[in-house]
Amino acid sequence: MIKAQKILILTALFLIATTMAFGVGYALFDEHQTLVGMGTLMATGFMEAAGGNMVSSFAALDSYGALAQEYGYEVHSHGHWGMLSLVLLILGLVFKQLALSEKQGLALAWLLALSTVLFPLGVLLQIGPAAALGKLLSVPASAGLILGLLIATWALLQKAD
Repeated sequence: MIKAQKILILTALFLIATTMAFGVGYALFDEHQTLVGMGTLMATGFMEAAGGNMVSSFAALDSYGALAQEYGYEVHSHGHWGMLSLVLLILGLVFKQLALSEKQGLALAWLLALSTVLFPLGVLLQIGPAAALGKLLSVPASAGLILGLLIATWALLQKAD
């Protein structure tokens, strides 16, 4: 197994374990409470609107929107880590099929590994006071993933000829 394969496979295994632990902890200690809170805020917003208290209705529905956005960030981070780690694992298993030098392969492996770690982390950090840092991480990391996967696809197609 070459170094690039080890980087991809070990990163993938680390992320699979991390995302599973995150998912269990999130489901036990946050997800269900968040869903209850979302339902309560939505019901409150509609009840206040029915009662003619539009200020309270809008406040409750705004709070619902913020909580729903937080929920989306958490669920998407978890899902992206899991799916991207599987992409790394599969790519690690076929990495010798890519038409790349050892140096190019190592650079590609690091680009994909770091981008796979940082993209979902950046999305997760967009919750709360670290939102600017989250965007600072997630945008270039997503670009790194796109670039890395394009390079891997190109290198695989070159070898197929």
